[in-house]
Amino acid sequence: MSDIIESFETAKGNTFGDLLTLKEKNSSLKIGVLTVGFFEYWRMFPGTMRANVNEDMTCVYTHLCEVLDQDAVIWPGLIDTLDTADKAGKKLAEERVDIIVYVAGTYCPDYMAIQALEHIRHAPVILFNTQTSNKINLQTNYENILRNSALIASLQLAATFRKMGWYPDLKVVVGSIHDTAAYGEIKKYIRAYKVFQQLKNTNIGVIGHVFRGMYDFEYDKTMIKGTLGPNIIAIQVDHLLDQFSQADDEEIKMIEAETKSRFNIVGLSDNDVYQSSRFYVALRRTLERFRLDALTLLGQHYVEQKTGTTSYLANTMIHEEGKYIVNTEGDVHGLIIMTIMNELSGQMPTYAEWGEYDEELNALLMVHHGYANTNYATDRNTVKVNRSPEQWGLQGAGFGFEYTLKPGAVTISHLIIDAEGYKMLIVKGEALHIPTNIPCEEITGVVKFDTPIKPFLTTLIKEGFAHHCIIAYGDLTEELSMIADFMGIRKVIY
Repeated sequence: MSDIIESFETAKGNTFGDLLTLKEKNSSLKIGVLTVGFFEYWRMFPGTMRANVNEDMTCVYTHLCEVLDQDAVIWPGLIDTLDTADKAGKKLAEERVDIIVYVAGTYCPDYMAIQALEHIRHAPVILFNTQTSNKINLQTNYENILRNSALIASLQLAATFRKMGWYPDLKVVVGSIHDTAAYGEIKKYIRAYKVFQQLKNTNIGVIGHVFRGMYDFEYDKTMIKGTLGPNIIAIQVDHLLDQFSQADDEEIKMIEAETKSRFNIVGLSDNDVYQSSRFYVALRRTLERFRLDALTLLGQHYVEQKTGTTSYLANTMIHEEGKYIVNTEGDVHGLIIMTIMNELSGQMPTYAEWGEYDEELNALLMVHHGYANTNYATDRNTVKVNRSPEQWGLQGAGFGFEYTLKPGAVTISHLIIDAEGYKMLIVKGEALHIPTNIPCEEITGVVKFDTPIKPFLTTLIKEGFAHHCIIAYGDLTEELSMIADFMGIRKVIY
């Protein structure tokens, strides 16, 4: 008799009827390359024209392989007749390509590209308008003018797409066949598309609910799945509390010892550190058991009261390990942005609230919630562990970190759904160097903006974005904008 399969809500084993047993995350895409020429020109310029165009297209393919080294680049060769176009389209369909880079090596009528694309209409298209150099050769001949006549083919094909209603969000990149900036633009677009696709296989767990009264965080999991992509899975708090009660004492003590050796702990008892270490074991096992990629935990008040601690050591350690993404207060939309930023940058972003402004610095004080990757500290040696300044029914002092974020370029973002649907906030800023930690028992950062600070805050408030924000190091503004376009949502960019 076969084993009875149960829901993850009640099953005692590790196989569930309503969660994938093996959930693979696609780490690469298949990029199809369509390169076109025109058979009519080969007889007009025998022996040179076709060879030169093929050489140019081979150069494009080689550069794409170099910049897209994490993906599979599939090139069925130069298309120059309707038969070769049809064969190439079928080949890319068999390969199940995710995205297409179209490149004209000379002028070519639009019907050839259409014939190939008929087989792979599901895949978005990047139209790469290219030529052999970024300068006009004033000593050129007609053969070389034809060799560099891709613009005619690009305009004709794009106009045909418009008339047919194909690819309304067509991505166009312009550059020579050796233009590194053009290939970088293609790479950014493909990286953004990859993250967008990965979101569809992302499992986000929710323990508890959105904090009472934070209507800006409220969400509809059907809207999230249909528009943004992730699966939202409600996890009963008892599952976490069971893991807390069953946590292995030896493992807890290992985490406790590591925590004491790594950090300057001020004003906490041994029991505070032990309980926080225990919470880490419980949270990690909950993530593992339910095949989650990310998790948001309400925390206040129930979990703190039942466990006698906060999740802040657990969240920090999980962020430093880099496998899972976690936050608090039921901020699902913030968790989705954290997931996106982590995939784009390879670094776990921080999670903060907007704070007071400084008109002279044209900056804002950002205040965290007691957890973030400690590698973001201006001076890691000054990281302090202290009580949680917000005491939500704790029996002890809780657990929180105090330090100030290091300087560097940052991107700030969040998502919200309003009466008109979803929109994404995208802001570029600079975390300023603050030599001494702000002594507020919290994680802080001071971020400068390009827009004058008071008009910025006026429009931010008027736009109605959430009171949390997600901060990632580096400039991710272009990729976030592309992902918003893939989602079909509005974007507000500063």
